[in-house]
Amino acid sequence: MTNRIIVATFSDTNKAYDAASALKNLKDTGMVDFKPKAGVMIRKDDRGNVSLLEEERRALWGMPVGALSGALIGLIGGAPGVALGAALGATTGLTGDAITAALDSDFTDSVTKNMRPGMTAIIVEADEKSTRPVDDIVTAGGGHVYRQLAV
Repeated sequence: MTNRIIVATFSDTNKAYDAASALKNLKDTGMVDFKPKAGVMIRKDDRGNVSLLEEERRALWGMPVGALSGALIGLIGGAPGVALGAALGATTGLTGDAITAALDSDFTDSVTKNMRPGMTAIIVEADEKSTRPVDDIVTAGGGHVYRQLAV
């Protein structure tokens, strides 16, 4: 299995919630080798501000967001998102520069360019054997998937 940062973006928040439920079912059924380590759902409002759609103390699957995911949230949200991302990923003890350097610039450029105001994203750090189950879930909801190997 490969450890990855997976970002799934959706233009409809309800479809993002449906996809998150389906991803949780992948984990719960154990039929597919998909083991999420951390996950959150965020929304970019019409002004470009990023906010969590889940309570900060209860991330997508009850796990804290990882440092890379936190840094990615910061990059998606621009200047206001940096504080949110840093706060979510702060428990690792790594510096912001070290975390951001671990994110591939093509990956972050693709995600930030395509995460337009009004969109919702699921950000998950997970071990996955095959990309197809997640791709099928996201595509069925009209979303787009981005991946990067996690360090």
